Amino acid sequence: MDLLTIPNLVAKALLAPSLRLFPVYLLSAALIAFLVYRFSRIKPEGSFLAWLLPKSTYFHASHMVDIKLFLVGRAIDTVGVFNMIAIRTAVAVGAMAALQTATGTEALTLPWTVGRALAVTVVFTLVSDFCVYWVHRWHHEQPVLWPFHAVHHSAEVMTPVTVYRKHPIYDLISDGVSSVFIGLAQGVFLYLFFNDLSTVTIGGANAAYALFNLFGSNLRHSHIWISYGPVLSRILISPAQHQIHHSRDPRHHDKNYGEIFAIWDWMFGTLYVPQTREVLEFGLADSAGNPIEQPHPSLREALLRPFTDSRRAIVRIVRNRRDKESAGRQQAAS
Repeated sequence: MDLLTIPNLVAKALLAPSLRLFPVYLLSAALIAFLVYRFSRIKPEGSFLAWLLPKSTYFHASHMVDIKLFLVGRAIDTVGVFNMIAIRTAVAVGAMAALQTATGTEALTLPWTVGRALAVTVVFTLVSDFCVYWVHRWHHEQPVLWPFHAVHHSAEVMTPVTVYRKHPIYDLISDGVSSVFIGLAQGVFLYLFFNDLSTVTIGGANAAYALFNLFGSNLRHSHIWISYGPVLSRILISPAQHQIHHSRDPRHHDKNYGEIFAIWDWMFGTLYVPQTREVLEFGLADSAGNPIEQPHPSLREALLRPFTDSRRAIVRIVRNRRDKESAGRQQAAS
């Protein structure tokens, strides 16, 4: 590898526009935070910078693990260990071929209009967000998957880096599911409008996520409370609603799984809309809200412990199933 390419790879890994930590998105979040600071009814203590970047948060041991997991994730992504683009492309081609076979036509090649471009953008964004909702919810509800997502919820303080406090297995599952469904949608649009895969991209969806990031996505993982009110909070997930998702309070457990849209939580009964500002504590807790000792105090524990915990969950499930079958046989015999 040419040594001159190393800085380019580092810049691509850490400063890509697709990242929430892209400087433009961080600056927009800081601007929104300043407006909150300036016009808040309850005046925050101290200077703006001290309030925005509290030392107790940014030098917390939990945040150090956030940074290490972020770097691991970027290294995996840069090396290209999980090539989800290939999966998405294969699914898209397969979906288009199936439609061609079913209809007996190569493609409809409908004219491309602004309205249809907007429709494609909306569909891609909704499909992607729907997948995020269900993958997120499955990781909360399935004992075998939960240990890999518990890494994210074990964050005891939250900063914009915390969004990348994820186990690689979680990202693999999430990206895999999204790639399949986005690939299906892409194949349908290929059939409707084009006959060349290269002419259909998810650029529109990327634009939607860029707007999402510009309008404060980085404040979702922070101490800065921003609520969208009782109406809009049923359509879009506010920073406050995602902070509530991380809360130890039992009232907040298993609520607000959505990323961009709150409509999925509203539809499937997991929506929590705060009526007023709430005091939150972050980190893992039991069903009664009692704090659980930090299970991921280091990068090593964050990467390796989930495998052990997941294996134990599998053993418990198998043992419980055997016990039920045994009890059933004994009851039948008696």
